[in-house]
Amino acid sequence: MKSAELAHAAEDFDHLVAHVEQTGERVLLTQEDQPHSVLLPAAELAELQYWAQRFLGAPIPLPDAAEERPSGPVRHGPYTRYVHVDGERMTFTRGRAVVVESRPAGWLARLEEQAVYGRQGYMDPKQAAAFAGFLARQPPVGER
Repeated sequence: MKSAELAHAAEDFDHLVAHVEQTGERVLLTQEDQPHSVLLPAAELAELQYWAQRFLGAPIPLPDAAEERPSGPVRHGPYTRYVHVDGERMTFTRGRAVVVESRPAGWLARLEEQAVYGRQGYMDPKQAAAFAGFLARQPPVGER
């Protein structure tokens, strides 16, 4: 995963976002050598949220709103950056398409962990029927 210092990235978001959009590789933004946030493809975030919700069975909690309202959208080359009300999450669009998302590193790590559990517990209907048939053919535990 590529890494960049947050103070330098603020001036160079268009190159970092273009890198994420073109390669699909995440970019870790650090602050004083500590993980701060992660730029990742919007489709990857949507997939993680889908699987995490299967595990949780409820919407994923979002960070609380910040004291100050973020300023309006800012252009970065061909991209437009929208800062969410919590001041930490950001969405980058090109034209009318959402291409890259920025999420706090700790929040994203918890989301990935929940998504792993959601994927592990999932069986498509065909697979679930085959597994139910397999279990039905097994003798009771004490009769072997």
